[in-house]
Amino acid sequence: MGVLKHLLTATVAAYLAFGLFRYLDTSVPEGVPEVWNARILDAALRTNGKLILSLHDFGVTGGVTWFTRKMVDVVLTTLITGSPFGKGDDPELKITDTQYNGVDVRVYEPKSCSGNDRPVLVYYHGGGWSWLSIDVYDPTMRELAKRVSMVAVSVGYRQSPEHAHPIPFEDCLTATEYVLNNAVKLNIDPTRVAISGDSAGGHLTAAVALRLKKKIKIQVPIYPCLQLLDLQTPSYIENRMYIPGMLNDVSMLSYWLNYGNISYDYMDDILANLHTSPAIKNSKYAERISPKYYMKEHIRTESLKSPSKPTDFGNETLFLIIEDTVLDPYFAPLMADDAEYRGLPLTYVLTAGYDVLRDDGLIYVQRLKEAGVDVHLAHYSEGFHGMIFFFDGPIPFEVGKRALADLVAFLKKHL
Repeated sequence: MGVLKHLLTATVAAYLAFGLFRYLDTSVPEGVPEVWNARILDAALRTNGKLILSLHDFGVTGGVTWFTRKMVDVVLTTLITGSPFGKGDDPELKITDTQYNGVDVRVYEPKSCSGNDRPVLVYYHGGGWSWLSIDVYDPTMRELAKRVSMVAVSVGYRQSPEHAHPIPFEDCLTATEYVLNNAVKLNIDPTRVAISGDSAGGHLTAAVALRLKKKIKIQVPIYPCLQLLDLQTPSYIENRMYIPGMLNDVSMLSYWLNYGNISYDYMDDILANLHTSPAIKNSKYAERISPKYYMKEHIRTESLKSPSKPTDFGNETLFLIIEDTVLDPYFAPLMADDAEYRGLPLTYVLTAGYDVLRDDGLIYVQRLKEAGVDVHLAHYSEGFHGMIFFFDGPIPFEVGKRALADLVAFLKKHL
């Protein structure tokens, strides 16, 4: 009986170990040496996502509540810093939580950066316009402020689905205009203002830049999401299974739906590009994200470098419902025409090879070049969505360290 008990225990343990191994066996971008770091990151985020999705059974639409937002913040803060409480006081920084014209901001002022002509970076955090916060971005903001020797303003904009487009955009615009209009009070140089953000924050960066143009010196969209017309670009097809806990096609679409106040009932149709009519698929709007703007050298799958894009299908009725939203350049900055891009500031676009949003950023680079904008591309072939978080802490990535160092070097040179 004792032998049978030990055998049963060993069998259960082996089964659980095998199950854990299979759960951790995610697709890791080629060229990333920290394989287990990637697997741990993905497993933690997927587990978190599954817990949130389970709340659907209790009627929580989209899984977004104050509690689940806090849960996501704690998980990511722990992965980034090693502590659920984040970092403590920093003797090199003055950190202030305040409001700019009613918008929550956290201001980072290096004590070594004095005078009344300090450069400033206004940052819009990512998280699909629904998740994350200035708390999660605290380590990155500290690092940027200190390394560049600049003031950093992290914007805590209101989030969807409670506050759909254009409210997050308007909050970011309001905070940025406050910085521009209160240079003397803030002891900053209004001619040395940069804006940046990652993912949804990259989208907000591109949208604010469209409105402010040369009033800002530099815009830095980091793996931005820029259009909802085509979710079958090569990067969406190639990368949906790489570190999916961070981002995949379904999660990205759920963020778009929250932000655009679009029903989840349309999710399957939008994923299959059935949400656009044949007329739109043959229109000037589709031309603005057409395969002629793909950067084939960054597409890994040969058959996707010159894809066939059929245009004889779609749902005219559905498109009429969402048309005004998805064609709005402040909702989808790639829907702007070339004339709207002219006059944009110096632009630094950061993209990752293993990211569903890769092609949005690369198309944006091509479009800006065509419009005569001074644009620099920082592409990381082995990069993944969210990588710039992980420049330090318990699970660092070399690509994250390099991306942050390159961004710091660019800002020090140009801001």
